[in-house]
Amino acid sequence: MLTLFILSFLLIFVGVLLIFLSTLRKGLKEYKEDEDRIRGGAILVIGPLPIVIGTDRKIVKTLIVLAIALTVTSVLLFLILNWSIMQSIASKLPTLCIMRMQTLVIISR
Repeated sequence: MLTLFILSFLLIFVGVLLIFLSTLRKGLKEYKEDEDRIRGGAILVIGPLPIVIGTDRKIVKTLIVLAIALTVTSVLLFLILNWSIMQSIASKLPTLCIMRMQTLVIISR
């Protein structure tokens, strides 16, 4: 369990680092090519709802595609992970109900 946590933390850290470095690289490249105009954008994700902010239509369109991909991926992961948890609970549910009924019978006597 601990190794899974460490692996997931490292993957998230590497992903954020790669995004930061690629943004920095592209920004410096565009700054050197076109010093008059700097373009940029951001995605703010609150729950499953992405909010896209940008200075250029091309940037905004790209960020919308990325926001949709991020939202779909997160919803699918949420459903897949909850499905496995719900199945494990459902397999134990009849046993839990029977145990609770026996406990209620014992208490009521």
